[in-house]
Amino acid sequence: MRTGTVIILLLMVTLSVHGQRLRVLSENSGEPVANVAIFNKTRERAAITDSLGNTGPLNFLPSDTLIFQHPSFVTIIVPYAAIHNKTEIRLSKRNILFDEFIISASKSRESKQIIPYKISVLEKKNFSQTPFQTAADILLETGNITVQKTQSGGGSPILRGFEANKILLVVDGVRLNNAIYRSGHLQNSITIDHAILNRTEIIFGPSSLIYGSDALGGVIHYYTRDPELSDNEKTHIAGGAYGQFSTVNNGKVGHLNFNVGGKKFGSLTSITYKDLGKVRMGSNRNLFYGDWGKTPHYVKRETNDTDSMYVNKQENLQYYTDYSQIDLLQKFKYSQTPFIDWIVNFQYSTSSNIDRLDKLNDYSDDGYLKYAEYHYGPQNRFLASVKNVNRNDNPFFTNATSIFAYQRIDEDRISRKFNSHDRLSQLETVNVLSLNFDFLKVWDVNKKLNYGYDLIYNNVGSGAHYENILNGETKPAETRYPSGGSNTLSSSLYASYKKIYTEKLVLNGGLRYNYSVLHSVFNSPTLPFDTTEINFGALTGSVSLVYHPTMAWQINAILSTGYRNPNVDDYGKIRAKDDYIIVPNPDIKPEYTYNAEIGGSRVIEGFLRMDVVGYYTLLTDAIVRTDYSLNGQDSMMYDGDLYRISANYNANLAHIYGTSVNVVSDFYNNIVLKASMNITRGRNLSDDVPLGHIPPVFGRVSLTYDYNKFMFDSYIYYNGWKFADDFSPYGEDNDDEATVFGYPSWWTLNFNVSYRINDHLTTQFAVDNILDQFYKPFASGVSAPGRNFIFTLRTYF
Repeated sequence: MRTGTVIILLLMVTLSVHGQRLRVLSENSGEPVANVAIFNKTRERAAITDSLGNTGPLNFLPSDTLIFQHPSFVTIIVPYAAIHNKTEIRLSKRNILFDEFIISASKSRESKQIIPYKISVLEKKNFSQTPFQTAADILLETGNITVQKTQSGGGSPILRGFEANKILLVVDGVRLNNAIYRSGHLQNSITIDHAILNRTEIIFGPSSLIYGSDALGGVIHYYTRDPELSDNEKTHIAGGAYGQFSTVNNGKVGHLNFNVGGKKFGSLTSITYKDLGKVRMGSNRNLFYGDWGKTPHYVKRETNDTDSMYVNKQENLQYYTDYSQIDLLQKFKYSQTPFIDWIVNFQYSTSSNIDRLDKLNDYSDDGYLKYAEYHYGPQNRFLASVKNVNRNDNPFFTNATSIFAYQRIDEDRISRKFNSHDRLSQLETVNVLSLNFDFLKVWDVNKKLNYGYDLIYNNVGSGAHYENILNGETKPAETRYPSGGSNTLSSSLYASYKKIYTEKLVLNGGLRYNYSVLHSVFNSPTLPFDTTEINFGALTGSVSLVYHPTMAWQINAILSTGYRNPNVDDYGKIRAKDDYIIVPNPDIKPEYTYNAEIGGSRVIEGFLRMDVVGYYTLLTDAIVRTDYSLNGQDSMMYDGDLYRISANYNANLAHIYGTSVNVVSDFYNNIVLKASMNITRGRNLSDDVPLGHIPPVFGRVSLTYDYNKFMFDSYIYYNGWKFADDFSPYGEDNDDEATVFGYPSWWTLNFNVSYRINDHLTTQFAVDNILDQFYKPFASGVSAPGRNFIFTLRTYF
């Protein structure tokens, strides 16, 4: 019986008859299972579990045979008479999912069997069972994403050779990408609290049809938990907490969440605090590496107001890698009617100063460290949103979701050169207003239309000054972005239609049109222009096919286009790095991608699932760096140093292509083998040079035993060579942080074990990098942690 038919049937069933109630739990974890369909063989009587795994009063007859069905669990068939006196049913988890539900692909819940995109899903269980400390690191669990780190307080995901502002980050339906998301490496994902996440979905490949600009490499959509309401007259009170300690950085993490819910109103409060110390790198290093990756010296400010350079006697300890962070979340949910919900969402994240290790390990020609200070100021992100969900079916929509959101982001850079008294502060503030309307109209189980509208406004304020740290005197400095302010306005309409022709064939197609206006005032004597205004429109679309030759096979094919509007960081930035300084170029246009993708999956029920996808992406007008001249000069002085000038521009052509393979095998009771491999290639065809951000081959292999109260997970991360000849010549790959040959290959062995003592207490122990290998992830400025013992204690109430 098809899942869609079951759901429609359940909606037609009235559950008001008083009778037995059941609670459905996972046999593996003991956690409640929501959305379990329960029906008799004739489908005349049915029930469905709520978010707590509870049914309403059952109205089955003693002669009925019941079917318990959920896409993530093994279906069971049992006579009602055999469970008539029971209050609890346990289901076994499917490790090879024949079907599961996806939300992010169309912004509405639908079966993965009718979705053409490659999508990875991380669920609440992944977040509670893994020892990761940030929302960036948790993405490694997919085996299809690699994460670059310029500093310890960072994490820049790479999807299919796209990174930073070419990947769209979304939290609870609100896009995080703003007007200063840069093309280099970003740390913004760590401002999302992974401890309160309910689900994360990653769409690979261009997704501009549904999400608009920036989704060239894909979309990472984080879903935080919603308040839980009570299903009876009693107030529902629940919560959880955990404490974690990691030895590699003396890291301490504490988390607490508390939920109070009535029948119509609920509240969820969450707080997470992290205090992470200096990171110790692995000691088991290849001899040819020499001192690569070490921090041999550090700077200390003396009492006589001078800087001194000291030798780091603990050679594997990385100075400038410690930081702290606090994350707060408050949500309110009001169920106005059975068909209308309101959710008010507040999120705030702030950190200590976060040092830039990649800058603080640079040396001047005199042999001394170049900088005494170089750090990001506290990373502050505030989000407030109001979400309305209307499920009242009418001629215009079956489901409507609207979100109004406000965000404020503070991103500051503070630096001071060695033995200089002048501290440079570059202070950026971004205010973002957004409005989203997303509609779903379903005519029958075979036809659906998604359509919507979004409006996004960004205001960027940029200031800079030098401050004498001895007397406090200040003087103006060159701002990173236009000092007179910048404003961007983007408006989009989209529609996507899906038709299920037969049980074997699904076709989908759609269009999106976007119009954007960008305006900046520079007020800079360095530049030959004072203001710039850019107006442009962008039309994108996609067509896709899902074909099931048999129930065990799925073939996907996609032809799509994507676009990314240039932002303030693209056309208006002044920034020095390595031997180059990037200057503004107001002549930039949107970049487009044309994508072809084909994939297939094969399921052997109860034993194996294998997914293979190949893709080719052609970029036109790709925004890349190139040599540039300003006022007839190819070099300029900045902050006391001479730099070669470069700028972003639209290259005629570039391409990226690759393949991804994933295997999941449930080859023995409660033992699951997972493996992935990803190969990506890219080149700037116009300049005939390698394209930046292209990772080497990488993947993950894991073997997991999970039964009842016990879970043991052993896993390997691996990464191939990235040779220097394959680096972009314009610095995106941080070649100054690599060896002369490039970034060497590496692999790590790890394990994680957890034991559920009772329904209220779980203990976990993990060891990362068991062999204490020294390595640097691709393009990273900080060396990876060495052997790390991680202790976690979780409690639930």
